[in-house]
Amino acid sequence: MCESNVYLRGEDGDRLVMEDAVLIEGEGGRVKATNILGVQKVFEGGIEEITFLDHRVIISD
Repeated sequence: MCESNVYLRGEDGDRLVMEDAVLIEGEGGRVKATNILGVQKVFEGGIEEITFLDHRVIISD
């Protein structure tokens, strides 16, 4: 599978905010993630790291 989990990076570590994301889009200072079921979430910040082997996308502000 090609889905990834999305995490928000904060002072207290990484927090899982979405599982099974299939689409990640940048929107001028925000990141919009869509999961396999079509549910969308928008996060303030930008992509800090993508680890394909671990299926992880890290977003930080």
